[in-house]
Amino acid sequence: MESYVHPLDLGKETLPALFTYPFRYTAHPLCERAAALVADEVQRMGFREGKMFGVLVVKTSRDESLTSRGELDGSLLFLAAYSGQLLGSYHHPWFVPPVVDYLDPDSYFQREQAEIVAISRRMEEMSGSEERRRWQLRVALLRSEREAAVAEAKRAYAEGKERREEEREKRKREEGEREEKKFAADLIKESQQQKADIQRAKQLHKEEIAALEALLTEHNATYRALCDERKQRSEALQQWLFRQFNFLNARGECKNLLEIFAPSAVSSCGQESCTSTVVPPSGAGECCAPKLLQAAFQLGLQPVAMAEFWLGPSKPGHYRQPGAFFPACRRKCYPILGHMLKGLPVESDPAEYYDNKVLARVRVLWEDESLAVILKPEGWCSIPGKSDQPNLLDEAHRLWPGISGSVIVHRLDQDTSGLMVIAKNARIHHALSQQFERREVCKSYVALLEGGEDNSPLRGELRWPSSGVALENSPLRGESRWPSSGVISIPLGPDLDNLPQQRVDFEHGKEAITEFEVLGHEECNGMKVTRVRFRPQTGRTHQLRVHSAAPEGLGTPILGDRLYGHLSDRLYLHAEYLEFTHPLTGERLHFTAPAPF
Repeated sequence: MESYVHPLDLGKETLPALFTYPFRYTAHPLCERAAALVADEVQRMGFREGKMFGVLVVKTSRDESLTSRGELDGSLLFLAAYSGQLLGSYHHPWFVPPVVDYLDPDSYFQREQAEIVAISRRMEEMSGSEERRRWQLRVALLRSEREAAVAEAKRAYAEGKERREEEREKRKREEGEREEKKFAADLIKESQQQKADIQRAKQLHKEEIAALEALLTEHNATYRALCDERKQRSEALQQWLFRQFNFLNARGECKNLLEIFAPSAVSSCGQESCTSTVVPPSGAGECCAPKLLQAAFQLGLQPVAMAEFWLGPSKPGHYRQPGAFFPACRRKCYPILGHMLKGLPVESDPAEYYDNKVLARVRVLWEDESLAVILKPEGWCSIPGKSDQPNLLDEAHRLWPGISGSVIVHRLDQDTSGLMVIAKNARIHHALSQQFERREVCKSYVALLEGGEDNSPLRGELRWPSSGVALENSPLRGESRWPSSGVISIPLGPDLDNLPQQRVDFEHGKEAITEFEVLGHEECNGMKVTRVRFRPQTGRTHQLRVHSAAPEGLGTPILGDRLYGHLSDRLYLHAEYLEFTHPLTGERLHFTAPAPF
């Protein structure tokens, strides 16, 4: 059997009934066990960089053909993979092979890439050619001399013309028109000679300049031809490579990247936009999940559960806790896995968590003719989305049919419950929005964070040397326990590979500031949690959730966070306090709604 197929003891675990939904999941204990073995192997190899790894728990196919040949003993197995390259190579016997090894020096890709590199090198030589530079300098010098000669000839002509006019007028006054006409012939001849001098100056160096310009034109034409050839060969090579990435699925169907990312396929996979030209993202097909499933299908193994996890130090701007499990990336893997998972019984997408769930009704806590304060239950969207899930905008128009203009002043995540203020006309909406922009509105939230008083690790965290953990920007660096209070100031921006998720972004992110206070430690749903109060000073998307989960922040997710943590019966985050000034009366209004947990 292949060296990358490893035995795995089932122990007391029960096999999952459905295969892992790779974009939102809690790692199965079997995946945790396999991941621990991967961590041991990676440490044995001496690898210390940060990288995403993955495991796929499998069993033999129903026909048991491999077992009957004596190649497997029928026990549970697992495969392991890493994203991209490991220690500069796609091939390590302990891990599954790449779908396509285009780094093989004898491959068509490398041969064609070498030709393209040679073209680029020739273009660089041509653009920096000393001979070309001499031609350009010589042409510039000759043109300068010609322009100077033309200017001098024109100056002489202008001065001569003025002098001739003066002499003509003088001769006419002193000797009469007859004598002036005799003298004019000499003046005309002189004028014609000076005009001829101008034309001769314009022809100065003409032949040499033309010859040099012909050389430059030929040089530039060759350069442009090389540029066009490089572009055409690069695009053709890219398309060739996309066609080499062929992916199987559980039905035995095979598609390449071009077919998977075709506009119709992209649309069906939920992407927001597509173009007629198929250009899959760079690195598509080199992530762990596609490599694992491809190897399993090729060997006739039946996928049971899958997980991806990070080992090594976290990279700046990404909350990659060593040993923590992560979903597959959406930008590259969503279309690919959408094809590869066909034919497998897969868990439902947690994004559909509310589709068949009866939501609590919105409660109006206070209102007048200008505004209202409501209590939003978890599950309600603040504004209409792509689905038909209930949203506060539609609910506001149902509750107050006469309202006009903008209504939603600020937002809470769909999973978050708590207090919100609703404007009943455009004037009030503008005034309240100004208060939020000027940070004159006071808000506080209550949350339950995974982990108890001892700040215990997240579930499923793997063993890894402490030297491999780099939390240079963490406000809690050096703390063995959470401090009783503090301020998290970490800029945030969109995670373009995994929208709608956000990420820590110290280069391009927007300022995000959160005050926190630890209220106590308790148990919830059978696990230790810490109750925390948050007072956000800014209002970035998912600010509290990322500031909780990111190692640069508190380093542990909010309980029930299906984007940054683990799915539970709800997200344990509630907006409990809201304070603002009434735009018409000037009265400072205070509202409190205790957390329902």
